[in-house]
Amino acid sequence: MLVTWIPVVATLFLIAAEQPHTVTLEDFLRKECAAGKQESCARADQLSSDLIVEDRLNKRSVEYWKNVNTQGLMLDKKRPDLAAAYPMVMRDYFAMEAKAGNKQTLLEDRLPQCARHYHNFWINKKMWWPANDDGSPDWPSIYIFIVDHYYGFCVKQQ
Repeated sequence: MLVTWIPVVATLFLIAAEQPHTVTLEDFLRKECAAGKQESCARADQLSSDLIVEDRLNKRSVEYWKNVNTQGLMLDKKRPDLAAAYPMVMRDYFAMEAKAGNKQTLLEDRLPQCARHYHNFWINKKMWWPANDDGSPDWPSIYIFIVDHYYGFCVKQQ
């Protein structure tokens, strides 16, 4: 009797131990959309659009710094001048988005205030900033954080 149960238990254990497969939010929403949930269709379309913008931002954050003298954006040997980088990054980001067909208006009059706030938050309050393992500023991450700060803080302060 025990001999017949061992293969059954082993099979059940193997089925239960199978690695779960991951499902992305986009896949989930598409499945819900196919099931007739219209809200999921709209959310899936918006998510697809947002992922395209995110991918464009990630690529540009690396590409942008290849042609910029980052030594000129340093306060000293270790600390970046984030206030000087802020308007450069935002103008570049808006130009990139305009080329992609997503024309927006940059709040130029707010840039100095936003740049000071961003710089003071990282350099004076946190006393650290995105950096590489060798301690040099991680400019691609700084690019993304600047764009995030602009939309998450500056635009909301109107």
